[in-house]
Amino acid sequence: MRSGLPSVRTLLCHSGTTGLLLLLSTVTSSCTGFVLTPPQGGLVSTLFSTTTATTTRTTCNTCTQKPVLLQPLFSSYLESLELSGSRSMTFSTDATSPTPATTTSGTSLKYIPVLSLHHADTIANKVIECCDRNGFSPVSVYVLDHAGHTLVSKRMDGCSPVGIPDFARAKAFSCIVNKYPSRTFRDRYTTGDVSAKFCQLTGMVAISQGQMAPFPGGILVTDENQVIVGAVGVSGAAGDEDEYCAIRGVVESKFGLSTVPENHSCSTVKD
Repeated sequence: MRSGLPSVRTLLCHSGTTGLLLLLSTVTSSCTGFVLTPPQGGLVSTLFSTTTATTTRTTCNTCTQKPVLLQPLFSSYLESLELSGSRSMTFSTDATSPTPATTTSGTSLKYIPVLSLHHADTIANKVIECCDRNGFSPVSVYVLDHAGHTLVSKRMDGCSPVGIPDFARAKAFSCIVNKYPSRTFRDRYTTGDVSAKFCQLTGMVAISQGQMAPFPGGILVTDENQVIVGAVGVSGAAGDEDEYCAIRGVVESKFGLSTVPENHSCSTVKD
């Protein structure tokens, strides 16, 4: 055997009778005949004990190389784990009050709140309930996350399957892109010097390949710190009615989330 510390390759070995994982370290050499003689009792604690160091060895079936003690190799391996990046980051497991991850240098990583599938599904259901009880025309609703990806989409019975669902998503997507409601998207580019602004509006819609919609029905969803966590887009009824349903869907879900805008402009509400 070569002098000094041998090169080590690691292999995970599973014992079917004890459900025990043993880490097998073998010497890298021209010999391939090393086998593991496990410690008696099958307990991992014995593998690292002082007494085991004299009995737990790798032995060669094909040559006369000397046996290699496993215990020093295991000890070195564990020490390397402790000294390496195993402490590089810590994360909170509490989903309700997350703690920002920290690196070894003490720099905090930015925490980004996430709108869950449960949140999105509840909001969509509340949108539909609001639409139904107010007697509005059937709608489609999309709930997007903070990155503009669809979490939930639903279409009420009687709502057109063509066009309307696309409008609902485009309203929500506009909110994520612009960071303001789809109503504001329209208003910002249809006042003042209309010709120049209108060209910009149509250009934005075209560049996004029709994924943006400059008319009411799309709202932003924010957390208690005013951080954007998603958007809701509703289409199928009148624009003001769509927006009203979107707002009520978030509020009535009672998750402590806020909407932008906070107030509606609907004059046909029956609530």
